[in-house]
Amino acid sequence: MTAVVAEIRYRALKTGWVRGALGCVAGFAGLVLLGMGAMLLTLDSVIGVLGAVMCVVVLLLVIAIVVIGTRLQFIVDDDGLTLVHYLRTHRIPWEQVAVIEQSRTYWTTGAVVVVLRHPAGRRITALATTDRMALYRGENPFRFIDSLAQLRCPAQAAISAHRRWLASSTR
Repeated sequence: MTAVVAEIRYRALKTGWVRGALGCVAGFAGLVLLGMGAMLLTLDSVIGVLGAVMCVVVLLLVIAIVVIGTRLQFIVDDDGLTLVHYLRTHRIPWEQVAVIEQSRTYWTTGAVVVVLRHPAGRRITALATTDRMALYRGENPFRFIDSLAQLRCPAQAAISAHRRWLASSTR
C-alpha cells in the first residue's frame, strides 16, 4: 500500500542556501575559536584547559544558533499548511483553517496569519513570510514598501490553496 504524498504548492524559504551562507561565516569564526582553544591548551595551567573548553562551548553555541535560527519555513501543500518556527512546527490541515489573513503589525508586516476553527479564533503567524524575510525568499524587499493592502506571494499562495480545498471539499 503506497502513501499519497501531497504536492507542495509553495515553499517560502529553502533553508539550504541560508544555512550554507551563514555556515561559511560561522565556520570562519569557528576555526578562529578552535585555533585559540588549541593555543590555550599549550599553557601549562588549568586556565589553559578552561580557556580551550570555553572556546569549544562557544563554537557549539554558534552552531546551535545557526541551526535553530535558520529553521523558519512556510509550506503550502494539498493537505494544509506547515509553519516551521525556531523551536516549534505547526502542521495545520485545511479542515482546521477558518481564514487566512495578512499581518499589518510592525514587526510581522506582510506575514501570513492563520486563524483556526478550533480553538476558535486562535491565530498563528508564519514568521518565514514577514516582509523582513522577503530577501531570503528571493523576493524584492522594496516591492511592498508603500502598500500594506496588497497581498504578498505567501499569502496569495495560501489563500488560493485554501480556496481550492474549499471548492473541492463537501462541507
